[in-house]
Amino acid sequence: MNVIVMKSAFLIVFRNPAYVISSILISSFMFFIFILANNFSTFVTVIGLNASPKLLLDVTTNGASNILYAAGAALFSSIIAVSILSGITISMIIYQLRITRSFGGKKNLAGFGGIFGGAFSSACSACSTTLASIFGVAGGLAIFPLKGLEISLPSIGILVASMYFISKGLMESGRCKI
Repeated sequence: MNVIVMKSAFLIVFRNPAYVISSILISSFMFFIFILANNFSTFVTVIGLNASPKLLLDVTTNGASNILYAAGAALFSSIIAVSILSGITISMIIYQLRITRSFGGKKNLAGFGGIFGGAFSSACSACSTTLASIFGVAGGLAIFPLKGLEISLPSIGILVASMYFISKGLMESGRCKI
């Protein structure tokens, strides 16, 4: 991958504070979604009780710490990485849409595949059965020796590749020259 292309596109996109802020907000939202997906019944109960926002924050914090404790630092770090890369990728897609008036096709869809893969592997094997059951493999992640990192690491790779192709497309479009 051409690091210069990515660096140039990053500088162009993220020199605008609106894209930095959107990236931070999207990353935070994605992290919350990953935690929510693995503690869905708890969140439904808290919302059903019309609980205070502080209790919702406490449930989110406890959900994150439970994932860290149950799955370990490596998988928790991959959740953070997927969240951050998702925010950056989506912000770059938004920039691309605004500048080139083009979605970018399959390359950008791959980024969303990486985001979904990150969500799929975003917790311990027992917690991920909610998402895994969509594919009929409830408990399927339990057989993996790396506790779901087998899915999370390729998701990170897909997101990085997606950012590269978005960067390359922006630079080749002629609209983002330095």
